[in-house]
Amino acid sequence: MAEVYVFGHRNPDTDSICSAIAYSEFKNQTEKENNYLPARLGPVNRETQFVLEYFNVPVPDFIENVYTQVSDIRFDEPVNVDINASMYEAWKEIINKNVRTINIVDEEGKFCGLATLGDVAKIYLQSSSGFSKYEVPVMNLVKTLDGEILVSGKEKIFNGDIIVAAMQIDDIRRRIKKGDLLIVGNRKDVQLMAVKSGIKVLIVTGGHEVDDEVLTAARENDATVVRVPFDTFDAVKLINQSIPVRYIMKTEDVVSFRLDDTIDDVKETMFKYKYRNFPILDNHRKPVGMLARHHILNYSRKKVILVDHNEKSQSAEGIEQADILEIIDHHRIGSPQTEQPIVFINRPVGCTSTIIFDIYGRENIVPSREIAGLMCAAILSDTLMFKSPTCTPEDVKAAKFLADIAGIEIEKFGKAMFEAGTSLEGKSEEEIFFTDFKEFKIGDYEFGVSQVNIFYSSPEYLKNRLIDFMEKMMKEKKYDFLLLMLTDIINEVSEFLFVGNHRELIRMAFGADVKGNSFMLPGVVSRKKQVIPKIISAINSLG
Repeated sequence: MAEVYVFGHRNPDTDSICSAIAYSEFKNQTEKENNYLPARLGPVNRETQFVLEYFNVPVPDFIENVYTQVSDIRFDEPVNVDINASMYEAWKEIINKNVRTINIVDEEGKFCGLATLGDVAKIYLQSSSGFSKYEVPVMNLVKTLDGEILVSGKEKIFNGDIIVAAMQIDDIRRRIKKGDLLIVGNRKDVQLMAVKSGIKVLIVTGGHEVDDEVLTAARENDATVVRVPFDTFDAVKLINQSIPVRYIMKTEDVVSFRLDDTIDDVKETMFKYKYRNFPILDNHRKPVGMLARHHILNYSRKKVILVDHNEKSQSAEGIEQADILEIIDHHRIGSPQTEQPIVFINRPVGCTSTIIFDIYGRENIVPSREIAGLMCAAILSDTLMFKSPTCTPEDVKAAKFLADIAGIEIEKFGKAMFEAGTSLEGKSEEEIFFTDFKEFKIGDYEFGVSQVNIFYSSPEYLKNRLIDFMEKMMKEKKYDFLLLMLTDIINEVSEFLFVGNHRELIRMAFGADVKGNSFMLPGVVSRKKQVIPKIISAINSLG
């Protein structure tokens, strides 16, 4: 089941959040092939937080971008081998799982390095003469040689030389030293001499019985005795495979990926490094997959549905790489581009939730109290309790119907919602400005317009600080100008804070002279219907 993210614009307002939740609920009720998840592109404002808490609905998850990431594509399951495991165990994993590269992990499962089929094969072909440079757990010897421990010594790690009893006992006595490992068949005299000489491990080949006298001597001299089914030749050939895999793992120049790495970055890295496989690590550096070149040749992009916006500049970062399935909006049509035909519903109503309510009705679905409450709140917010010029009779009808389902009184609930949302107490200039900010590119002009509703409060003490913040932001982002609407929703008037060098453009758009950095526009409360169209007309009139 594919996941589809449903989200509104950046700096989300109440309609953006509530519409995403309501439409996700609708899609999950009517379609079962996908899992529709409401999401948000920024923090929820106080008004929206009030609404969600009032109806006991959780805040949607935040997503930073919709780039195709490693987590979005199919990759191989990792084959992880403990750092102290033997080459033999590593070899079995490689063969049984039909892979060429394995991850080496510590006791907590965290990534330590890589080993390949070729690395393990080299050890198999090496002579056992250099065995003493390795520290080999005795249990690795037992497992590799399919052995049975007859006597267990105190020492659990072996790091001595290997002696093969393929000569006369006197020759063996001269070669052997304390701490060595002896491989021998059913030669009691050699076995007894060896354990009394202080060897650490005695490997008895051929599955032969070991005399009690030898076993007793082994206990007295703290030697480990292991009986194996292989003959001496095969035991010697196999014993190198007991060496811990950590001695051959690659730890330098290892390139790994994370689940949140973008496919573009992955392609660039793979082009630079010609490795066959790349481990994928989680946030705790535990391997969760193995990535190869063929995995990035054909993959599915993130699937998304846009609500309450349709312009790239207002949407998620990486939206051009996403698979847009639908757009539900009530704003001007910007520049959405899709590879395939999609459902695109754009209607001149005051709120996206009004459109979604109509979609519910067309399918004869009655929303739950919670969803009805969210959609009603969104309509009241976007239409300023029906005072905005964008409000239509359809918005009013929808809000009243939804209020009945939600069990709320519109006037009482709306007042409480706006009081919660318009308080500026404790907010920074950045938080205030980005409460509801949208940027636009019209012709050669790039500008942004923020709107903050004022309800029984005055931001006089903040104006100079807000203007300073806007000046700084304009220079950093290279906007032509910025506007901040301080909208008094009771008296239906907006004061505009302005920064930029295009005062004549503003005068043409609104017939207002900018004195200092502000001007008043009585009766203007809607950015969408009363502000943006006039700015666009002024820009177009300049040719």
